[in-house]
Amino acid sequence: MQVINQEPDEDALTIDDSAVLLGLHEFSLLSRIQTGQIKSARARSGEMMIPESELVRLARSPIGTHSIPKDSWQAKLSDERLGIEWTNGLTRHGESIAYGVPGYVGGFTATEIKGYRAAFGAIASEFESLTGLKKQLAKHGFTPSEKEIHTPEIGRWLVRTRLLSLGQGEILLCQRADYDFAVVERFGSDSLYAKANGSAEILSQGDRNRPLTEEFKGNAQHTLEFMASNLTAKAQKIVWEQFPDHRPGHIVTAISERCRQAIANEETISQSQKVAQSTSRGMRV
Repeated sequence: MQVINQEPDEDALTIDDSAVLLGLHEFSLLSRIQTGQIKSARARSGEMMIPESELVRLARSPIGTHSIPKDSWQAKLSDERLGIEWTNGLTRHGESIAYGVPGYVGGFTATEIKGYRAAFGAIASEFESLTGLKKQLAKHGFTPSEKEIHTPEIGRWLVRTRLLSLGQGEILLCQRADYDFAVVERFGSDSLYAKANGSAEILSQGDRNRPLTEEFKGNAQHTLEFMASNLTAKAQKIVWEQFPDHRPGHIVTAISERCRQAIANEETISQSQKVAQSTSRGMRV
C-alpha cells in the first residue's frame, strides 16, 4: 500500500467522492489501495484520499470533479436510524447524561450528543453498507444473476456463485475448466472506470474453488477493517472541527468502537460485551 501525506496544495478526493466519480464501490477502491494497485494520500485527519492525478490514470481521461455532489446539504437522520437511545442516567456538570449509543458504555448529555449526531450522521449510509457487506461475507455465496460472463479483457467464464454484491457491481466466483477458477469483479455498465478498463477484472485465480474463496473472504475482511478505520477518521474530523467543546475524544471513541464491532467476528463481540458489562457494574458500585 502506497500512502503519502496530503499537503495543503495537493488536489485529492475522499474515498466516497472518488467512488462516485469512477462509478465504483468504496470497497473496490480501498481493496485496491491495500494491494498497491491505487496510490493514495492521507489527510491530516487520517482520512484516506486519492490524488486527482491517480484518478485521471484510473479513468484514462481528464476528470470533472465539479460534477461530484457536495455535502452542502445533508438530510437529518432520525435518532432511531443513528442508534441513539434516550436514557435516564446520572448527571455531568449539572446536565443529565440522557443518551446512549451502541457499543459505548458511557453516555452523553444533550449538548454532547449533538456532536455524535453530526459525525455519525455523516457516515451513516457508509456504515450501513459496511454492515451489509459483513453479513454477506458470513454467508456461503448467493445465486448469481447471470450464468456466464464474457469480456474481451478476461475471456469467457461460467459464474458459479456471487460472493459480494456491490451496488451496481458484484464479485463472482467463476470457472472455465476443471481446475481453473477465478474471483472476478464485474462493474456497473455506466461506470467511468469500466468504460476505461473493461466491464470486469480478475482479482485472483487458482486451481481449487474453496481455498480461493476463503482467501478472498480473508482479504475482504481486512478491507472491511480498513473501511471501518476510514469511517472513524471521517467522523473524527467533523467532531474536532465542529464540536471541540463537546467531549470530542469520547465521541470518537464511541464511533470507533461501533465501527469496530460492526466488522468484528461474533467471538470478539461477545468478549467485548462481557468486558463492557463488567466495567458498567464496576462504575455503579
